Amino acid sequence: MASTLYQPWFPLERSLSPYPLINCQLNNLSLTLSWQGQSSTPLAMEIYFPTIAGLQIIDESSYQTYCHQLNNNETAFPLEPELNIDFIKRDDFSLPWPAWKSVRNARLHCYGQLGEHIYQNLYSYYIIGQETVYLIDTECEPVITQLLI
Repeated sequence: MASTLYQPWFPLERSLSPYPLINCQLNNLSLTLSWQGQSSTPLAMEIYFPTIAGLQIIDESSYQTYCHQLNNNETAFPLEPELNIDFIKRDDFSLPWPAWKSVRNARLHCYGQLGEHIYQNLYSYYIIGQETVYLIDTECEPVITQLLI
């Protein structure tokens, strides 16, 4: 896997609490994530990706074991050195951070020569929930809707 840098992602431009409850619904090539934060000031939102190129989901508890047993070339999921923690100097950023976004076209090589013709801009979203970990590749920005609690 090529070296990729993931930046902390701030949907709705606010701080996120770690390990949210996330449910996903896949409908053809669109994906909707329902996010329920677990802090004293919970955040509920819906993240809608109109189209996706790829989706990988793994159980969070097995993911921790899985990552510790691999080297950088054996997993599509980003490992700690690929998370650009020093990039953000914000008061509302602290680890563990649940949502990351890759640089443009960082994972384009995963789709081969045909993918290079199909996708102009490919972004990857790496989201760590309480029960599942998601890696979503998409060409478009997701639509974020804050839900009332």
